[in-house]
Amino acid sequence: MPSDPLPTHSPTSIRGRIYCVGDGIGADDILAPEYLSFDLSDPTERRWLGAYALARLADSFGTFVPVGEFHSTYSILAAGRDFGHGSAREHSAIALQEAGVRCVVADHYCPGFLRSAVNGGWLHCLRFATSAGERRLATGMSVEIDMDALTLRTPEQRIELAPPGVMREIVAAGGLAAFLKTARGR
Repeated sequence: MPSDPLPTHSPTSIRGRIYCVGDGIGADDILAPEYLSFDLSDPTERRWLGAYALARLADSFGTFVPVGEFHSTYSILAAGRDFGHGSAREHSAIALQEAGVRCVVADHYCPGFLRSAVNGGWLHCLRFATSAGERRLATGMSVEIDMDALTLRTPEQRIELAPPGVMREIVAAGGLAAFLKTARGR
């Protein structure tokens, strides 16, 4: 996926393979602090964030981005509670986007990560309508997220998602600044 933000329209569905993690995945698990020196304004350096996304979790959850690659084969991430805790820095959300993640679905987000991911326009962040939704999924499954019906579907099941409110529109606009600019023009 290029370093450009998501398109300035909201998809009606997101399809892809899912990567599942558990509870308590922090910002340092998403992107280790040693990789924070990459320049976010330099597209060549920025893509390296994708190469190191979730690298700390490989022993527990399997490889997310293959060694020597910049992109993952997973475009959707499922998580449990307290996803993104520990820091509000934008590097974590950008690392996931650079790795090719289009959407994260979690039981609960830490507010700093959620604000950064949505306000930057980097990731769609949805919640499971009932807790422990990620436990019904397995890494590698092909899934489809229907953004209008608020469902995550696999060939065998349908999982309800919570309404995202205005967050979908903010990400679709390319971030909070673009969203506010558009809203003022209405």
